[in-house]
Amino acid sequence: MALISPDRSDAPLEDESGHVFTVGELTRTIRSLLEQAFEMVWVEGEISNYTVANSGHAYFSLKDDKAQVRCVFFRGNRMRVKFKPGDGDQVLVCGRLNVYEPRGEYQIVVDSLEPRGLGALQKAFEQLKEKLQKEGLFDEARKQPIPEFPWRVGIVTSPTGAAIRDIVNVIQRRNPKISALLYPVKVQGDGAAEEVAEAIRYMNTIEDLDVLIVGRGGGSIEDLWAFNEEVVARAIYASELPVISAVGHEIDFTIADFVADLRAPTPSAAAELAVPRLKDVMEDLSWLINSLIDGMDDEIGEYKDHLRRLIDRRFFREPQRILEGPAQRLDEISQRLLRGLDQWVVVQRHRAVSTVHRLMQASPQWDIKNGEDKRAGLEHRLIKQMASQSRWHRQRFEGVAKNLNALSPLSILDRGYSITTDTQSGKAVKASGEVKPGDKVEVRLSKGKLDCTVDGTNE
Repeated sequence: MALISPDRSDAPLEDESGHVFTVGELTRTIRSLLEQAFEMVWVEGEISNYTVANSGHAYFSLKDDKAQVRCVFFRGNRMRVKFKPGDGDQVLVCGRLNVYEPRGEYQIVVDSLEPRGLGALQKAFEQLKEKLQKEGLFDEARKQPIPEFPWRVGIVTSPTGAAIRDIVNVIQRRNPKISALLYPVKVQGDGAAEEVAEAIRYMNTIEDLDVLIVGRGGGSIEDLWAFNEEVVARAIYASELPVISAVGHEIDFTIADFVADLRAPTPSAAAELAVPRLKDVMEDLSWLINSLIDGMDDEIGEYKDHLRRLIDRRFFREPQRILEGPAQRLDEISQRLLRGLDQWVVVQRHRAVSTVHRLMQASPQWDIKNGEDKRAGLEHRLIKQMASQSRWHRQRFEGVAKNLNALSPLSILDRGYSITTDTQSGKAVKASGEVKPGDKVEVRLSKGKLDCTVDGTNE
């Protein structure tokens, strides 16, 4: 037994023989003591921080209002639990105490787990039901109608149970002409759900089946559990054959009942729903035949009476009168046709003349003649216009020439005047003060010019 020295608070932990423990030794010792003292425990509490690792092992804490303990739920044991645990679930855990040495924490290694207040199977049922309902597997709109007159019924159930005997007996009693095909399966225990699902898929490959009955006799929820498995529900949902679910007794409900196209309270009731009584069918058929014959007799009688009334009419006795009205009508139509034909000929003649006139106007010769006439007119108008323009421009030119001649310096020179320019600067000399004696000047006359030298100037 490990002790702490009363004289030194920091004295190492040692047993009665004075042995000092290492951390690993102490942890292993505690682990051994716990495992021996708590080989199997039942603990109730609330799940917290529930996580599932990639390995499939689950880890969570189990707590109440005073404490909590770590738990590990290894994959092999976890897969056997029918429902899916989650945070906040009140559960009852069965397992053994253990110490996880790397962290020095004690934990419960869980062997089994079930909800408190609600059985594990019932909770699994509710969870799967909610999941499939959200996916639409229970929708009434997708359910198929059960055929009214099937000839071959498929059955998926145990070959040794009471269910198959009840189904076959009911079918034979109601209509011995209908055949039944059994696919034998396990209906409870490991692998039962997979067998039922495979049987449903196989039955859908048989072409001449009309309807499928899937079920078993009564039992506990554990016995009926194969029909609460997801694999069976999805096989029923994917079935192209209409499926009647017949599981247990009238008070038993399974997931298969909700997915199936029709739920029967018992296997016997499923056979009754699938197969109509031959006697009832024959009676209905006989009634329909008699009703049809009576209806035909009544209708034939009405036609006879109608024909008799027609025969009594005058046009049957004097059939030539039948043609009098149509003959008169034919004459009237003929006259109208002739009048209409004459009018049509006049209209067509008028249209032809109008068309010929338009064609003549559209003829190239017509265009050439019109073009020549137009050209001659245009030439005449152009010559007159050009002559008029020429006279106007000549008169205007003569007037401008007279004005220019009157303003021209040359006309002034003709009257005896001259223009004197400074030879050096080339500028016109306007006053005597602009030159001085000795400057060279040029005198421009009406005809010719004079080169002069200035001898003197006078103001």
